[in-house]
Amino acid sequence: MQVTEIRQVAEELVQLLGHTDWAIGGSFLLQCYGIEPQARDLDLVCTLEHFEHFKALLSQYAQAVPVTPHPSYCSLGFARFEKNGLMIELMAGIQVLTNNSLRQFQFLPERTSWQQGLPLMALTDWQVLYQLFDRPQRVAQLQQYLHSTH
Repeated sequence: MQVTEIRQVAEELVQLLGHTDWAIGGSFLLQCYGIEPQARDLDLVCTLEHFEHFKALLSQYAQAVPVTPHPSYCSLGFARFEKNGLMIELMAGIQVLTNNSLRQFQFLPERTSWQQGLPLMALTDWQVLYQLFDRPQRVAQLQQYLHSTH
């Protein structure tokens, strides 16, 4: 999947979902900041209140993909879609089971920053999420970037 194609899908999603209550995260967020050379998918995080509505809109835009339950990822809302070979994941009420304890991440739409016409999540929020998802390499990558820009 080429960068322009992912960006095009992201721009189409702005038209589809509107300008509030969701934002882009994951590897495409890192790519937008030049941290990651190539995004593999498009991760969207939204408020729990808007999850079902956004899921319905996305199911008209892209092909819904069945999701197998994960033993540690216990988000209240999770859906996966495929558009021209690009995987799109929609998440809300993110919760991860670690050491028999459920840890939650609260998505705050007001922390979204609009750049180049796209709603991007705060990098520090993804640093927290990568810690929750037990992705130490991503955490280190973000720490290094955030340290170098401040």
